Amino acid sequence: MTTMDTVDPAVDDAQISAFFAADPETIAWPYPMYERWREGSGVVRWQGGPATLITHHADVKAVMAGAYPIGQNAYRFGELAEGTMRRLPAAQHEIFFKVLDFEGNFMSRQDATGHARLRRISSRAFTARRIEMLRESIQGHVDDLVDAMLENPTPDVKRDLANQLPVRVIVDLIGIPQSDRDMIWEWSEAIGALFSLDETSLRKADEAIDAFRAYVGEMIHHLRTTGEGPELARLLLDHRDNEAMTEDELVAMYLLILFGGSETTTNLLGNGFAALQRNRDQWDLLVDDPGLVRGAVEELIRYDSPHHYLPRVVEEDFRLHDVELRAGQTAIVVMGAANRDDSVFDRPGVLDVRRANKSDHLSFAFGAHYCLGAALARIEGEVVFSTLVQRFPEARLLTDDLTYGGSAMLRAIQSLPTDLGPRG
Repeated sequence: MTTMDTVDPAVDDAQISAFFAADPETIAWPYPMYERWREGSGVVRWQGGPATLITHHADVKAVMAGAYPIGQNAYRFGELAEGTMRRLPAAQHEIFFKVLDFEGNFMSRQDATGHARLRRISSRAFTARRIEMLRESIQGHVDDLVDAMLENPTPDVKRDLANQLPVRVIVDLIGIPQSDRDMIWEWSEAIGALFSLDETSLRKADEAIDAFRAYVGEMIHHLRTTGEGPELARLLLDHRDNEAMTEDELVAMYLLILFGGSETTTNLLGNGFAALQRNRDQWDLLVDDPGLVRGAVEELIRYDSPHHYLPRVVEEDFRLHDVELRAGQTAIVVMGAANRDDSVFDRPGVLDVRRANKSDHLSFAFGAHYCLGAALARIEGEVVFSTLVQRFPEARLLTDDLTYGGSAMLRAIQSLPTDLGPRG
């Protein structure tokens, strides 16, 4: 696996295709490839998509801020969606439209007034105070998981902690029984595979979405008939100020929370632990001063993004630098590349938990579509890394030969076998 930030020769369309197809070798360490994409205008045409990649920090930020006529729902509309559908067997086209039309209810795929309305309703539940109130329960979950790791002769930080914690937290947040979390995790994994869409992943995602819709539908029915149910659902269905979510929108919001709050945070924890272990001086800084952990979480998010890109669809012709983007084309903003832009970050390939502008990363997007769950992900990162450096200051990753899987968007370390060492 490549771990050094070295530059290879010119941009290769076949390599770009391998990356978006989630080839394990290509997604393992994509940063040298991103550096090639950022050369010159930083706007790269991917013929195999087809799509146009936008990689400079300033341009990615401008797109996210709404500076260009670009829409959110590129999974359903535009050239990349059309190309994906053409690659699927004709028998699966109906499933493609079913899944993608339902996901059009996601707040993250809405534009303008539709997005603003769902954001207003969601803000009732995602207040800073309500999210901060979860810190104590998050610490309890982390302590339980770490204690279980101590009983395991072969502890694995990815398998035993990073994979387990986020779904526990999301289950608390959305108000469903912890006893259902394994089932919820399986659905999340199936939905996550949809980002490298093929015949198999589409079918599994469709089945997972149907199962989750039925699950949440039963909860909504119980809430409406008895008045009893999770606080989150009550807040989102409440007709306050004459605004409430429809039942389909609530199911979509729950699904978005489930996926967005589990897969990305799992990657933050796994990628972050690996980065600190590979940059031992930074781990030791946190051991010596756990007060640095909060800032370190931001740098870990910048250094090895838990979420690498977002596809968008061009709604009107416009020009970006020397490249013409036309209506109907797909534009992919690559946050993983923008977070290593040396015009913004000094020595971007270096992990530096004391970096002054580490919070300028774009992993949580920017502007109106800034990630609703960013505060929760940060708290989980703070609690996990604070606990690990204090309880296991001499912890050591047992291998540097890490295997990556999942999608290119959410490239995930598969395993982190660890010697926890003596307790701190």
